[in-house]
Amino acid sequence: MFKNLFKSKSTVEKVPEIALSADERLDIQRMNEVVNKKIKAGGDIDLAQLYDQLGENDVKLGAIDDAISAFEMSLETKEQFGTAYNNLLNLYEIKRKESAQEKNNEGIQKWITKTDNLLAISKRVMKSNF
Repeated sequence: MFKNLFKSKSTVEKVPEIALSADERLDIQRMNEVVNKKIKAGGDIDLAQLYDQLGENDVKLGAIDDAISAFEMSLETKEQFGTAYNNLLNLYEIKRKESAQEKNNEGIQKWITKTDNLLAISKRVMKSNF
């Protein structure tokens, strides 16, 4: 009954790979170019939403570090719960597990610190809603 209770997991959770055709990859890359142009142009736009879109596209492409950067920019622009917050929690956990698998203590600490900072943002958001 308790045979597997104390076994350690040897596999690292990866971001689910989405099988994309070459055309789909090209379309997503083009969308990213358009989004980047909108961000650079500025104006009266919702930057947080554009960074969220950029991050989601990067996850689809498997560019995890780029996705993390985009989601972090989204939260810097507008601290709120939503796409960026949820995705960052998941991506930070995946990166932490990768560091643990590699026995990289500095990497583990880096991702734990980033997660702690993200949780601090959640406290600020909760307080600002009251």
